[in-house]
Order: sequence, then C-alpha cells, then structure tokens
Amino acid sequence: MTSHMLPLASESLTGLQLRVRREEHGIAAETLPRRQSSISQPPPGFPALIEGPETWSGRDPDKSKVHVFELCNSDAPVIREGLQGFHELELDGDEVNRERFPLPSLQERLDRCAFEVHRGRGICIIRGLNPKWYSIEDNIIILLALASYVGDQRGVQNSKGDMLSHVTESKSWTVPKDRRHGIHTNDSLPYHNDMGCEILAMQVRDRAEVGGYTCVASMATIYNDLLQSNPWVLHALAKDNWPIQTSRKDPPFVLCPLLEFQANRLLISMDPARIGPHPRVRNSSIPHLTLEQQEALAVLQGMARKHQLRLETQPGDIVFINNLALLHARESYQDSASSSRHLVRLWLRNTQLGWPIPPSMRMPWDAAFGERSKKIINRNYPIMPMPEYMECKYSNGTAAFVPDDDMDDGIGDEVIPNSTEDNILL
Repeated sequence: MTSHMLPLASESLTGLQLRVRREEHGIAAETLPRRQSSISQPPPGFPALIEGPETWSGRDPDKSKVHVFELCNSDAPVIREGLQGFHELELDGDEVNRERFPLPSLQERLDRCAFEVHRGRGICIIRGLNPKWYSIEDNIIILLALASYVGDQRGVQNSKGDMLSHVTESKSWTVPKDRRHGIHTNDSLPYHNDMGCEILAMQVRDRAEVGGYTCVASMATIYNDLLQSNPWVLHALAKDNWPIQTSRKDPPFVLCPLLEFQANRLLISMDPARIGPHPRVRNSSIPHLTLEQQEALAVLQGMARKHQLRLETQPGDIVFINNLALLHARESYQDSASSSRHLVRLWLRNTQLGWPIPPSMRMPWDAAFGERSKKIINRNYPIMPMPEYMECKYSNGTAAFVPDDDMDDGIGDEVIPNSTEDNILL
C-alpha cells in the first residue's frame, strides 16, 4: 500500500507556529533540552507499556488490518424491510433506533463491530451499501439505523441541535476558503480528535478525484514509541496546563491535560485548532502555548504520521472510529467536475461499552452527550449542505464544534456556521 504522507504539522496547524525558532526563546530554549533529556519514566499513574489489540501501526499490515463488515446479498432485503417498517411508523430521524429498525440477522455482526471499536483495534467499516439504491433521506435513515447498533446515543454537534454534519466543499459556495471551517475546504487537516465525541461515524457519500483519504493512528502505539524516544512529550501532554478554547465564558478557556490514563485505558483529547488563542481574535486572554507545548504537539504530529494507516474507503462505506483511542487526519484533495468528496458525520457513544470519561475531559463531552446537551430541545438532521455558505465570525476547531455555547442567551461571537446545512430535515 502506498502511503500518502500528510504535510508537516507546522504547515497544517491553523494558528500554531510549530516551526519553533529557539533563538527567540532565550534562556528557556537553552534549558528545555536539558529538562527533556532528564525524563525517562512515564508520567505518574501511566503504565510502562501498553499492550493489546489497540497497539497497531500502519507499518505492520497484519496488526493494522481494519475489521470490515461486508454486507452480503441476503442482507439487502433485511435492510429494505427495516426501512419500510420504519417509514410505516411515520417517525422522524431522531427516533431511529435498533428497536424501531430491527435487523435480527445482522445484529450479531453489528455487535462485533461495536466490540471491535471499543475493545479491539478501535475501527470498523461497514461495506456493501450502494448509496444509489436509496434516496438521500433513506441513506441518512439507514446510516442512523446501522449506527444505533454501534453507538446507541447520538451526540449534539452544535448549539442549534444539529445531530449530523456534512464534511465537504460544495461547488456552489462562493465564500473564500480561508473564511470557512477546515472541514468545509479541500485542505489537509492535521491529526486531531473531535473533542467531546466518543465514536466518530462517517458515511461516505462520494470520494474526491485525487487525495482526500482519511488517515488514522493508534495513540497506544504512539505512547509506547514516545516512551522510548521522547518520554518528555508524554509528560507535557499529561500536564493540566493546556488552554482549551471555550466560548461565552470568562475566562474563555479551561486548563486541562490532553492525555489521560483511567480505568486501564489511554485517552487522548486533542484538537490543535482549539488549543491556545484563536488567530482571528485580537487581545485574547487565552494563554499562548509554551515552547515545550509547541514542540510536544509537533513531535506528536510526526509520530502519528509515522504510524498512520490510510483508509481505503468507497461510496456507501460507514466508518466507525474510537475517537478517544485513535487520532485521525485528512489529506488535501481535488474534486473533479463530476465528483465532490462528501462525508456525513455522526457522533456516537455506546452506553454499555463506552469508556469512562475523566473529569478533565468532560467539558466538551458534556456539551455533546451530558447535561448541557439536554438543554437543546430540537434535534436536527439536515440531509444536505446548504447551497449558500453562511460565513461565521471565526471557527474554533478542526471538527467545527463549539463545546460551550451559551444556550440560554443569544449567541455573541458566533463560532459555528450553523446555517451551512440544508433546512430540509428528517
């Protein structure tokens, strides 16, 4: 398999100057290497080695083989029957679940997919659905139905109640690319997590003409490698001094670690575009990253690229990624006149198999799945991107998500272009 390497982290991280010029940092830059070289042990409470199926590398084809759930010919009638039965109930998209869309002959295999995401390599792909067989609305319903067997709770993706997002660059949009979210451009995206999400689910509607592949990397493998080569990076990631952007708060950030080890699980919650001050906000009270933090992020990006696995997907695939165990990135891409890369994104959690969320990582999680998410009454399922892109003031995340909007007042500094999705809802 040919691996298409992503651009260097310093060239792809919005708002972060990772190509550090040490001479600008004076004494701190001179003493940092000495502090780094003196560290040889893992952070307190972290293990000396992580073992298990989650420790794979794209360099080892046998260990990194993705579990693909291939639908067979006999599965298609079962899905059609479930779809017809759901339509007869005359319910909307928010009411799709496994009870209202029973798939008895598929359940055991879908349960295995959920197990693979939480207890295996952290990734599973359902393959064999042809999106051309169904209407746009039915493709969404089938996505919600199959996804409900992997994660029975769906997460809120913004303060307007959108439960799914369209990751694409529409040919009809006229707003300049630098005024759009990263997911709404054809640029590469650095390694990151969708902060607050447990399971990242993506339905492939269409592929790019060139590039645009999703790449994933195991944080457990990265951890083991860093422990041997750069243990100081793990110490830096585990410190509770990383400024994570929030919105409508004073101060507009929280300090927390990016890496945690809890209940015998290694968890990563890291989006470079939400760390430190936003580049479009002047006089921000959010602290700038220290030299050590900048270098730690650069090393982490390089290590993720070293162990990355490039996902070969096709239209109709549904990809499930353990968002707490794996980092993911995207290659830059080019569409053609007849193609437009288009993914439909869901955030999921499995109430039975889900990993415990550490207190330090609960802020974005609470907005997606917890008490704050319950303040949003209306849940929307836009079936298409809106023809005209509604520009926002600024964006604060690779995943285009505001974790802490003020849901009681009007939005002040709008961060998410909540109007970029079509107003036709399920």
